[in-house]
Amino acid sequence: MAASGAASGARGAAGGFRFDPSTTLGWAVPLVVLVPLLSFVLAATSVRTRRSAANMAMFGAIVTFGLSVLVAWGMTRRSTSFQASYSYMNVPVAFTGAVNFQSFGIDIILRVDRLTSVALVVMELCVIAALAWHRVMGRTEPGGPRFYALVSALLFAAAGTLVSDDLAELFAFWGLAGGVTYLMLAHRWTSIDASRSGRIALALPFLSDVSLLCGIGVLYSHYGVQNISRLVPILHSTQGVGIRSWVAASILLFVGVAGRLALWPLHAWLTSTARTAPPAASAMAQSVWSVVAIVILYRLMPLIAVSNTQTLRYLVYGSAAAAIAAPFLALFGNEPRRVTVLAASGVAAVGAALVVHAYEASSITFAVAGVACVLAVAPARAAALLATSAIAAAMRTDDMAEMGDGWRRVRASAIAVLVSGLVIAFSAAGALAFAVSSRSRFGLALGEAVLLVSVAAIRVFFGIAVGPLRRRRAFEPDRVREAPVASLSWPYWLALAGAALAVASFVPTWMGYLDGQKHSAASVAAFVVWAMVAAVGVGVTAVAYVSNKDGALRASAGLGTWLDRLVGVGAAALSRFIFEPIGTITERVDDWIPAGDGQLARAAAVSGRLALTAARAPAVPLLLVLAALLALAVGLAAPGVLR
Repeated sequence: MAASGAASGARGAAGGFRFDPSTTLGWAVPLVVLVPLLSFVLAATSVRTRRSAANMAMFGAIVTFGLSVLVAWGMTRRSTSFQASYSYMNVPVAFTGAVNFQSFGIDIILRVDRLTSVALVVMELCVIAALAWHRVMGRTEPGGPRFYALVSALLFAAAGTLVSDDLAELFAFWGLAGGVTYLMLAHRWTSIDASRSGRIALALPFLSDVSLLCGIGVLYSHYGVQNISRLVPILHSTQGVGIRSWVAASILLFVGVAGRLALWPLHAWLTSTARTAPPAASAMAQSVWSVVAIVILYRLMPLIAVSNTQTLRYLVYGSAAAAIAAPFLALFGNEPRRVTVLAASGVAAVGAALVVHAYEASSITFAVAGVACVLAVAPARAAALLATSAIAAAMRTDDMAEMGDGWRRVRASAIAVLVSGLVIAFSAAGALAFAVSSRSRFGLALGEAVLLVSVAAIRVFFGIAVGPLRRRRAFEPDRVREAPVASLSWPYWLALAGAALAVASFVPTWMGYLDGQKHSAASVAAFVVWAMVAAVGVGVTAVAYVSNKDGALRASAGLGTWLDRLVGVGAAALSRFIFEPIGTITERVDDWIPAGDGQLARAAAVSGRLALTAARAPAVPLLLVLAALLALAVGLAAPGVLR
C-alpha cells in the first residue's frame, strides 16, 4: 500500500498543473495595446457620467497592468525578445532601382523584451495611481468623462510606442501620444492661464516631434527600410551613404527624443503647465513620457551611434549640460511644482548622458544603467507632484515663501514629498557607480548634476514642512487640513515603487535582467562616493532651511525675479527686432497685395481697351500712320539732325 501510494503521488506530481507564462505572449502582448484602445472607444461612445468614465478608465488600466505583469513574467523564461508582425500597408511605387525602394510598406511589429516589459509595468503603475488620486482630488475638474477617455488614449499610444519596432509605426503612436498629452495638459479650457500655458505644450514638443520625423525620413531616404531590427545590420554595408547623412540623422533623432524627455532647454512644456494643468494630467505626462522617451532612446542608440565619435561626444556634452542647468534653474524661484519638474529633468538628462556615453566609450553594457535611473525616478516625480499639489491646494498658495508648518498640519502629504524627494536625489547614484568613474571629467560634471538635483528635490520638502505658515490661512489654521484619506496612499505607493527601483539599480542582477547581459558588481567605494554626493546636497539644504528658511527663500525669490527680468528683456528684444518687424512686413505685404492686384487689373483693362480699339480701326490707314511715325523717329535719331 505504501508503494502504491508513493507511485500514485509521483504520478500526481508528474501530471500536476504546470503553467508556462511564456506561452501567453502571443495573445498577451497584442492585448496590452488593444485593451486601452477598447477602453477609450467605450468611454468615447457610450459613457456619459464622471463615475462611469472613471471606472472604465481604471478598469482598462488595471487590466493592462495585469497583462503587462504577465508579459514581464513570461519574459523571465525567455532569453530573446518576443516579436509578432502584422502586415498593414504595402504599396508598389517603382519597378526599377534598388529593391528596398520599389515599394513602401508599413508593418505593425510588436516587439517586447525584458526592458520593454518592465517599462510597461512602471508606466501603467504611474497611470493607475494618478487615476485613483484624481478620482478623489479631481472631482471639481471640468469635463470628467473627456479627461478619463484621454487617459485611456494616452495609455494606448504609449504602450504602442514602447512595443513598436517599425519606425513609421513608432512615430504614429508617438504623435498620437503627443496630441493626447496636449489635450490633457490644456484640459481646463475655461481657464485663461491654462490656455496660455497650453500653447507651449503644443508648439515646443511639436518641433521636437518634427525633428524625430525628419530623422526617420533621412534614414528611410538612404536605406529604404523602417524596421529597426533590419536597419541596424545594413547601416555600414549600404553604398552611397556618407557621414553627413549619419550625423544629420543622429542629431535629429536625439533632439526628437530629448524634447519629450524634457531635457533643458526643451523642458518648458512641462514647467509651464505644472501649475495650470490638472495635477494628475501633469503627473502622468511627466512619468509616462520619461519612461517612453528613455526606452526609445536606448532602442535608437544603435542608429544614433552610427555617426562619428565627435557627434556622440557633443551629444554627451549637451546631455551633461542639461543635467546641470535644469536643477540649477530649480534654485531660481519658489514654485514647488516647477522645482520638482526641473529636478527630475536633471535626472533624466543624467540617464540620457549615460546611455549616449556608453556607446561613445564602446561600453554598451553600461547603457542600461541610464535607463534604470530614469525608470526609478518616474514614479517618484509623479508622487512628488501629486503630494505637492494637495498641499498647495490646502494652503491656497504656490509660493514656498508663504508655505510652512506642513509637518504638523499635513504630515502625511509632507512625508510623501520627503520620500519622493529622497528617491529623486539618490536615483542616479547606482547608475553612476556602475557606469562612470568619479575621477573623470565626465564624472565630475555628473557629480555636480547629482548635487544640484539633491538640493532642488529636497528643498521642496523643507519649504513646505518647516517654518511658520505665512499665508492668510494662518489666521484660520484649522482650515489647513490634510487631503482626503482615500487619496493619501497613492503618492506613498508611487514613492515606494520608485525607491524599490532605485535600490534595484544598485544590484548587477537587475541590470542583467533588463538587457540580458552580464554586469560586474561595482565597488562599494563607488556606491559610497556617489551616495555621499547626494547626501551632501540633502544635508546642506536641511541646514540652510532649518537655520534660516526665510533667508534661503528670499535668495531663491531674488534669483527668480532676476531670471524673470532677464527673460523679459530677452522676450522684449525678440519681439522688437524679430516678431514686430515680421508682423509689420506681413501687414504691409497683406495691404500691398490687394492694391497691386487692383493696379494690375486696371492696367489689364486699359490694355484690353487699347487692343479692342486697335482691332476695330481700319488696317491700312493704321499701318500707314505707324510707318510714318517710325520713319519720323528714325530720322530724328539719325546723326546730325538734332545737333
